[in-house]
Amino acid sequence: MGDFLALMAAFIWACYSILTRKISGFGYHTILTTRRVFFYGILFMIPALFLFDFRLGLLRFMNPVYLLNIIYLGLGASALCFVTWNFAVRMLGAVKTSVYIYMVPVITVVTSILILHEQITPMAAIGTAFTLMGLLLSENNKKVS
Repeated sequence: MGDFLALMAAFIWACYSILTRKISGFGYHTILTTRRVFFYGILFMIPALFLFDFRLGLLRFMNPVYLLNIIYLGLGASALCFVTWNFAVRMLGAVKTSVYIYMVPVITVVTSILILHEQITPMAAIGTAFTLMGLLLSENNKKVS
């Protein structure tokens, strides 16, 4: 099930990137497009709240730590990231921009070694090598054809 969900997430992200590129081709502003996508995302998630044990509980936001965390996650880690992604897709295209998303695991491994002084595991080394080989193969195929 986890593998299926991972493949579906990759497929949905590819669709999102392609649709974002098409929408930006119509001349819509990136921030307005992102805002509308977020609105529809929230709108279509609301029915799922009734399927799960959801309780609103606004009192927990009286704690400044929780409030600042939710503000950071909503504005910084979500909205700002989507706006910059949509801007990059508009400027570079969906295919070129996707190369950067595939570099995230490699950057994570390198950063954990340099900053956190972690030891690289064989699995991390193999994963990094496969990721880099896949990116090199995909980029070289485009240049040859």
